[in-house]
Amino acid sequence: MNEIANLVGGIGDSHFSQSFFSFCHDQLNMDQCTVFSFDPQGNPHCLIAEALHSQARNVTRTLAQEYTEGAFRRDPNITLGQAALTPNHPMLVRCVSPAHIRDPGYRRRFYHDALVRQELALVTSINDRTLYCSFYRSDEQKDFAHEDTLRLQYLGSFLAQTLSKHTQLLELGHRHETPQTEPAILSLERRERMYEDLRNTLLKAAGGLTQREAQICASIALGYTTLGIGLNLGISINTVATHRKRAYAKLGISCQNELFARYYDNRDEARNLN
Repeated sequence: MNEIANLVGGIGDSHFSQSFFSFCHDQLNMDQCTVFSFDPQGNPHCLIAEALHSQARNVTRTLAQEYTEGAFRRDPNITLGQAALTPNHPMLVRCVSPAHIRDPGYRRRFYHDALVRQELALVTSINDRTLYCSFYRSDEQKDFAHEDTLRLQYLGSFLAQTLSKHTQLLELGHRHETPQTEPAILSLERRERMYEDLRNTLLKAAGGLTQREAQICASIALGYTTLGIGLNLGISINTVATHRKRAYAKLGISCQNELFARYYDNRDEARNLN
């Protein structure tokens, strides 16, 4: 139950692939795993490419990239799996040995080069997508037993739903990502010009701000903190707070956004008079 909780809790997280591999390793005693999600147009996306050891993991990820770049078209497992799926039988589990692969180039690259002894494959359809999960045992291990096939059939729906939710969250995250822009950096000269403009405009606003109150409001508009304003003007933070409270009351505002609005209103009025 702890393993299931860790797997479900990691859905959509960057560590999901490790949690998925760990869970399946404990259940099926395999040492390599790949999962591909095929969109409605038949294009694969790699969700999982993990292995027990770092060297094997590098090989697995390299082969997964080659697979998505076009090698999937030579894979008899996905062709057979997609043809076999029906509404009444939405899942196929089969054990595959390298000898079952007729394409010698594909067999050499994706089985012999990866030191694969056997593959236990799960192909299923969910939410207009085809999921293809491959669990591999290396030459150092024994063949998958009939009990392993039954266990994967038993776990198949759970794994498919988990992978489907993970895919949905990844796609949602990609859609919500927005390009990050660097914040604008104001030169000291430009900041001083803006400060003078803010202060002079606020001094002309209705309410009659004092010079100190206008200085503090201009500093707030430029983003200075209470502590920063106090240090710049040589006064305490309590004095800054008192002047700010009085200035806001005179202007009839209560926050920085309203301060900006009052500044722009008075600037526009001054331009219209000129």
